[in-house]
Amino acid sequence: MTTYTDAFLSSFKPRSKLTGSQWADKYRYVAPGTSPEPGEWRTSRVPYLREPMDSATDKHTEFVVMMTSSQIGKSEILLNIMGFYVDQEPAPQLMLQPTLEAAESFSKERIDPTFRYSPGLKDKLEEGKDGRGSARKSSTTIRMKHYPGGYIAMVGANSPAGLASRPIRVLLADEVDRYQATKEGDPLKLAIQRTTNFYNRKIIMV
Repeated sequence: MTTYTDAFLSSFKPRSKLTGSQWADKYRYVAPGTSPEPGEWRTSRVPYLREPMDSATDKHTEFVVMMTSSQIGKSEILLNIMGFYVDQEPAPQLMLQPTLEAAESFSKERIDPTFRYSPGLKDKLEEGKDGRGSARKSSTTIRMKHYPGGYIAMVGANSPAGLASRPIRVLLADEVDRYQATKEGDPLKLAIQRTTNFYNRKIIMV
């Protein structure tokens, strides 16, 4: 489990010289079965996504908010931002979906294939090997993806208990308009509170 000391120290890692769109053009592969146009990612095909991608990975922007119509690539931009931080600036990340079921589906149907096919992400997930190469229980699950220097936690806004005691640098909140308050409170507010230890936090809301 990542401690506050780990979170603090990770904030001093060197920043990438690539922008988010440059990383995606170089290292992202759109997996077969996840898009009508699988293959190498090309920002030139969706130029309107360049600015939010680059803002979400620059040195200055803290909040990025996107209000979009459906089927314009919002899931792809979230995957690109996630992949950038896995590969270039490893950090604790959290993806918040409207429901736990939606979070698990996104993990299996979008995140797992992206890691399998993208050159910048292959073999990044910790698959449960000890130092001698022996198998042990994998630290990577549907709801938690561990990689060197960080992790991706998948949480449903309807079940925000997964937010507790978890420092997060990069928050990816998808379909925010579908979130509903729970007995724990506003799930988006709770998630944002998890980022307060990072001076260089990134909060992306779609």
